[in-house]
Amino acid sequence: MASSPVSSGSASDSVPCGKKDLVHLNRIARKPPVDIEFQDLIYSIPDSKAKGGWRQLLKSINGTFRSGELTAIMGPSGAGKSTLLNILAGYVTAGVKGSIKVNKKPRQTKIFNRLSSYIMQEDLVQPRLSIRESMVVAANLKLGSNISQNDKLAVVDEVIRLLGLEKCNNTRTEHLSGGQRKRLAVALELVNNPPVIFLDEPTTGLDNVAIKQCMELLQRITKQGRTVICTIHQPPASLFQNFDQVYIMANGYCVFNGSPAQLVPFMLLANCVCPSTSTPADFIIELIQSNPENINILQNQIQNGKCNLRDKIESKSVTQHSNEMYEICQDTTRSGITRDDITFPTSFWTQFLVLSSRMFLQMSRNKSMLYIQFFHHLFSGLLIGGIFFGTGDSASQTMSVFKFCILINVFVMYTYVMSPVLVFPMEVHLLKREYFNRWFGLKAYFCATTVVNIPLLVLNLLMFCIIVYTLSYQPLEWHRFFWFFTVSLASAICSQGLGLAIGASFEILNGSVVAPHILAILLAFAVYGMGYGAAIEPFMKVMMSTSYMRYGLVGVTSSIFNKRKPMQCDDYYCHYRNPELLMTEMGMPNSNPQLQFWYLLVSLVVYRVIAYLALKYRMTSELRNKIVHYAAKIVKQKET
Repeated sequence: MASSPVSSGSASDSVPCGKKDLVHLNRIARKPPVDIEFQDLIYSIPDSKAKGGWRQLLKSINGTFRSGELTAIMGPSGAGKSTLLNILAGYVTAGVKGSIKVNKKPRQTKIFNRLSSYIMQEDLVQPRLSIRESMVVAANLKLGSNISQNDKLAVVDEVIRLLGLEKCNNTRTEHLSGGQRKRLAVALELVNNPPVIFLDEPTTGLDNVAIKQCMELLQRITKQGRTVICTIHQPPASLFQNFDQVYIMANGYCVFNGSPAQLVPFMLLANCVCPSTSTPADFIIELIQSNPENINILQNQIQNGKCNLRDKIESKSVTQHSNEMYEICQDTTRSGITRDDITFPTSFWTQFLVLSSRMFLQMSRNKSMLYIQFFHHLFSGLLIGGIFFGTGDSASQTMSVFKFCILINVFVMYTYVMSPVLVFPMEVHLLKREYFNRWFGLKAYFCATTVVNIPLLVLNLLMFCIIVYTLSYQPLEWHRFFWFFTVSLASAICSQGLGLAIGASFEILNGSVVAPHILAILLAFAVYGMGYGAAIEPFMKVMMSTSYMRYGLVGVTSSIFNKRKPMQCDDYYCHYRNPELLMTEMGMPNSNPQLQFWYLLVSLVVYRVIAYLALKYRMTSELRNKIVHYAAKIVKQKET
């Protein structure tokens, strides 16, 4: 079990090559070996230019991927490698025809999701956490509460040693090299001992040394009895023979299926002689790219994957695998396990607590974000307070105070909408990997995100409100300041919910364009009718009620002017000496901040629900795919 040292900053770190058994992991999270078989697999997407309105990306392909083997899905760009991987992993199901079997039995998606992990091409890991901290979080989420904390920590140490990460155990993820990040991404998914691991282009962005290390890592994982399936464009010649099985695709067909050593003899049978100056992998890809007719020849020769040209190997019988899988299925149905238990190993509250603690830790370490938010509220408060300095107790400045209320709401709106619009899309990319691999439920994540952000929001906004309220000489009455701050806080949380909804729906570029347009409309509805008194059209009243900014503006204004005695006039004539006159002319007669606060609470809930649904839609790729396919079918039926 000797291991070579691993530095924390180089992509060419050495990795221990000795075999290491996962004693603790295999004891507390035993899973059966899994063989995956697919037959006549077809995948189509809507395409108006294609014949019949559908374009086939996979064309009746076949294959079997066995446990204890490292399988590479290869082929040129556009061959269908990632599409096949997505379908086998269960990431895509809409538009798929054919059969997928697990240990000779039809795949049950809910159970299979518990037995597999999908490591996507982008090696995204949570920032501002050390390797060990990231692993402990993964263990707490992916291993059930029936496993003791000591056992979870033993598993974490075991996996870290297996992947050669012990020397950079306490290194933050943002300081890891490319190879180390790849290994950490694998380690995080290995915590719950999945028997099937899917990897999409695991060698992308790595140099030759790091690619070799990555392949050695996958080989060690495979030797633990797992089914490891990865897509790879063109591996270096020195690593091609390290695969146990190679599945080569071209234009949606299978053109080779078997052991790497069988590739050259197979091409000879098809009258294709591999030159001594070319590697077999490079030659077959050049062959199918140079002449499309070669694709038909090769796929007919291999019967589109039905033939498997394998070296003789000794492996556990599929029948025994099938029996173990059957026992697990029976145990699941007999033990009264609910649908949520099948999907997630931990309860909602456990997920919420673990995610909240992780988010608090990440936020406390994000010093630049904390400083930016603090000084933004401080300088903005001093600026706005300085502009309206001393206006609050003068009857001649009543209209200026009203403008002050508008500016407060505009500040709150743009500050708390734009922050999640610019930041949350990056978190969505991190969330996608963890959520698809069933670390936690979306409800727990969304609740944790909401709760974690509120304390900092309250502190910064309280500082801002104290500064602007005192500098502008507003009435020093506790109940007025309380409602001034409370309404502003409710508006801020509403704005944050709207920002989350936009951030969950769009990428940063599109969201930064959409958000100002939405805010402009809400602001226009908020100030519509100012000066009309009660003469506002019924239709516009309905439209104004859709703007939470309207409730925020009325609430802040009424907190300052509601039931206020006539103000002192230091000029010849002060038209709005009685603030009630201003409130009436601005279309806010007899208003009070308490009622506006309740309206804001309703808006707050609505925006949070919209944000959650948008995030759910974004995470559930199958929902989007099914909507597209159903819509395409409806359009096609109408055309015919």
